[in-house]
Amino acid sequence: STTATSKNHIFTHSGHGTEGFALDWSLVNQGQLATGDNYGCIHIWTPRSDGTYEVVPSYESVGNVSVEEIQWSPSEATVFCAAESGGYLSIYDIRAPHRSMLRHLTHEKSKADVNVASWNRLVSNLLVTGGDDGTLSVWDLRQFSSSKTSTTTTTTTPPLARFTCHKTPITSVEWHPTDESMLAVSDTVGAYIYDLSVEEDTNPTPTTSTTTTNLVADIPPQLLFCHSGSQDFKELHWHPQISSCIMTTAFSGFSIFIPSNLGGSST
Repeated sequence: STTATSKNHIFTHSGHGTEGFALDWSLVNQGQLATGDNYGCIHIWTPRSDGTYEVVPSYESVGNVSVEEIQWSPSEATVFCAAESGGYLSIYDIRAPHRSMLRHLTHEKSKADVNVASWNRLVSNLLVTGGDDGTLSVWDLRQFSSSKTSTTTTTTTPPLARFTCHKTPITSVEWHPTDESMLAVSDTVGAYIYDLSVEEDTNPTPTTSTTTTNLVADIPPQLLFCHSGSQDFKELHWHPQISSCIMTTAFSGFSIFIPSNLGGSST
């Protein structure tokens, strides 16, 4: 059911059958929202002229998966993606309700949940996902190829880059708002900055830092910065105006910092 309220909320929708953690505002259509729940259902919210919303249950789960994250395309008004349990990443177009356009099994071996995703606002064909097994993957949507199955359309394209150095589940990921190659990532024990423009060193020097190796294993050269000290990191975001400033939420509280090697004087 949906209701307009007079005090605390502009609008309330109680049509989801269970709790959910996936929601995102459209970057193209002002006021449009998509929400997902643990039953795998996705509802599309479209604003009305009177300030209320038309909410349409548009997609149902395939194989009893939950929707963990939703991200609208930064350039296409009708397209969004959903990170799902069981290792799936699905691409939807609201002009084609009740089915995904593409459905990709990102973790073929582990079938680990895809916890989070972020769509690059500067290079709209790039998408990054983070898994419950600690895997961080970068995808080029132009290279997605599809193959038909009896129930849906799945893809088998490998990622552009895959990082398996994290020991705990990825809890948040976000592209930098002005640097197309930079990522902020968190798992349960730390927050990290990646620069995908950094190339592999043909003769890497082994690390001797005990503190750093406790955070991640086999540190890739693209990993520029690690921030720890909070208990059970949950989410992180770049500041939209202060370059390289990051805020994290955790069980133990908030952190706001600029990495020292990205212009900050301290962490």
